[in-house]
Order: sequence, then structure tokens, then C-alpha cells
Amino acid sequence: MVAFPPRDTVRFSLPATTHRCADGRTVLLEAVSPEGSGVLVRLHFRDSLVSGSYPMVAPGDTSTPGAVVVVRYLLRDASHGFFFDTGTVQVRREAGKVAGHIQGSGTETGIHIPTRIDYRNVPLPLATDTVPCGFEP
Repeated sequence: MVAFPPRDTVRFSLPATTHRCADGRTVLLEAVSPEGSGVLVRLHFRDSLVSGSYPMVAPGDTSTPGAVVVVRYLLRDASHGFFFDTGTVQVRREAGKVAGHIQGSGTETGIHIPTRIDYRNVPLPLATDTVPCGFEP
């Protein structure tokens, strides 16, 4: 679920998947609809992904432990998107799955957008499920 309080609220519920990045210290969590709405979370950690709070980091920061969160949604047939510039990602690891809560905000077309995202029962990837996660501006 994604919510944009206090005025307009956009809600969507999507199945999420995870992928391990080739560096071994980053996991991607993604939920994307065929219509174009979605969330991408990049969690970068020290030695292993543990339960805890991960602060937002700048999208190009590939060394600081933390999270990059990007949201894309449709509102009245127009696509919108932003990345979080403040907030945290709460992670709970439970028997090969992750769950948690993301709270923060970003700016889209000059408008500050507070956002809440909840995720649960998302299976962690196998060690052999790796993808390149290099940042390209």
C-alpha cells in the first residue's frame, strides 16, 4: 500500500519480489504493476541484511548503509514519480522473508509528498539469484 496524506491518497497493492545484487551487500525489493505503478527499494547493508531501521540515502550513494526508495504511480491517467529524500525503511527478517514499513517523503514537481508503504511476507532471494545493481544517473 502507498498513501500520500493528508489530501490525495493513492493506494495500490502489488506482489513484491526481491533480488540479491552482485555485490553481496545489497537487496532490491520491487513491486510493479503492468499498468505502471510500482515501488523499488534498494537496501544496502554492512555484512548481512538484519532487522532494523535503514535511513534514506541519496540515489547515487553506493557505499553508505541505507535505503533508496522510488515510487511511480498513475493519477488520472498521468504518470508521476519521485524518490524519497527523507525517512526510514523498517525491516523485519522472519524465516527467509522480510516485512516492514517505509515512511518518508520526496518531492515531485515542487510538491512535498509524505508517503507510507507497508510490505509483508516478501521472500528473500536465493544466494544464486543475483542482478547487477550499478547506479547510472
